[in-house]
Amino acid sequence: MQETKLNLTKDQLQTVINDHIIKENGVTELFSTFVNSLMYCERKQYLEKEEFNNKANGFRKIIKAGINSGLQLSIPRDRLSLFKPMILGILKDQEEQIKELSFELYGKGLTTREISKVLEKIYGKSYSKSTISKITLSYYDYIKSWSERKLLTYYPVIMIDALYLKVRREVVETEAFYIVLGLKPDFTREILSIKNIPTESSLGWKSILLDLQERGLEKVNIFVSDDLKGLEETIKTIYPESDHQKCILHLQKNISKEIRIKDRK
Repeated sequence: MQETKLNLTKDQLQTVINDHIIKENGVTELFSTFVNSLMYCERKQYLEKEEFNNKANGFRKIIKAGINSGLQLSIPRDRLSLFKPMILGILKDQEEQIKELSFELYGKGLTTREISKVLEKIYGKSYSKSTISKITLSYYDYIKSWSERKLLTYYPVIMIDALYLKVRREVVETEAFYIVLGLKPDFTREILSIKNIPTESSLGWKSILLDLQERGLEKVNIFVSDDLKGLEETIKTIYPESDHQKCILHLQKNISKEIRIKDRK
């Protein structure tokens, strides 16, 4: 097939683009064409530098999140399945950023419906409602993989405490978020767990500690916590060899009770 080249001036090209953009789904179609062209050129350059006897092998059709109807992409393939278009990594990064935003909103106590409304307000002009719905649901997988990930077998120090935040369900109420912070052997810190249980109790912490144990945590030198009733006993039932230390704030409060006011400073 003979290649036909159409040489347009910059102004002529801009006119063609402007005429196409005003059509329904024009921006999506134009961006799809742009991305497909980049991937085609990427593959061409890749195969020219490829050391092995590799060749082009058609295209794979997919639909990526995009404006209104989504991006209709034709991903170039090669015989050895080694070629990976760089532009797809950029589009994936954009989706990951939206998932991370959803995760942050979830941590603030928003429901899936509320998160969907926030994303629709931010991305509504760029994404269809069905695309936004898929994105808000997919972040649950992100949360699940993070909360169930394997832990180190040993942490020298683990600090546990509950943070109280406003949560909207049918009405707005204050609920407890159980937070576990671990000090690793290299002295860096890592959030091990964040769980929402409406009220803080030693029974709630027991379920959290059992979860840490199931995820691989075997040994802890010191647990640091507040003075929650029954918590020390709960820790000992699951990690009997670990020491327990109340946090500095509670240590100061307990000492202050035994000292005259004028001497407390």
